[in-house]
Amino acid sequence: MKSIAALVALASLTAPLHAAPESRSIQASFFCFQYAPGVQSIQVPDGAEGQAVRLSTANITDAVKVTLAPGEPLLLFHADDKSKPAAKVTIPGDLSKALIVLTPAPAGSAEPYRGFAIDYTRERFPLGTYRLVNVSKHPVRGAIGRAYAEVKPGGVAGIELQGEEGTTHGVKFEFNDKGKWNRLTESRAAVRRDRRWLVCVYQDPKTQRMNLRSIPDRDYPVTAPDATASITP
Repeated sequence: MKSIAALVALASLTAPLHAAPESRSIQASFFCFQYAPGVQSIQVPDGAEGQAVRLSTANITDAVKVTLAPGEPLLLFHADDKSKPAAKVTIPGDLSKALIVLTPAPAGSAEPYRGFAIDYTRERFPLGTYRLVNVSKHPVRGAIGRAYAEVKPGGVAGIELQGEEGTTHGVKFEFNDKGKWNRLTESRAAVRRDRRWLVCVYQDPKTQRMNLRSIPDRDYPVTAPDATASITP
């Protein structure tokens, strides 16, 4: 029996150890729908001292390298005080390139921003499409020509432009409040296969006003103005 016990002990010492989970790096871009008071820049972890990112409410930022600790959310900090968290964002494990959308958190929250990540790869967010992100508490729907999407609160959906290059379609976005659909914006859009757009619907936590903003992909030289609407529910 002693010899068997010795063999078991020896086997446990020589058995291969499972490697501890390692940190991983992804490419991340940021869009800030509205600035939180006093926080217009953030510190992003990159495995060393981190790097500062100037947030924008008009454009999607250039991609930066982000280091993620295994099993932990992405922790962003104030740019001027690396000890103060600015946001915690869960990054799905299958994302290699993320677009992180930040909105001001309700009063009393631990961090000034709330955020979430969507897949920013060309495969999941292809050219010629609108990515509709609903950050409000109301259902939202959008139609561009015959292309249509309806998104629940906190949801994301794609709207793929239909028709020949240059064809112009009517655009209409609405939100539902107490069973009634209310207009966010109406305009027209041309079919383009060389770009993509983020469309973000957000409800201001202070005023409760619904806002919509369309942001073209920064990767391309787009000069079209943002479409913004403010509607009182």
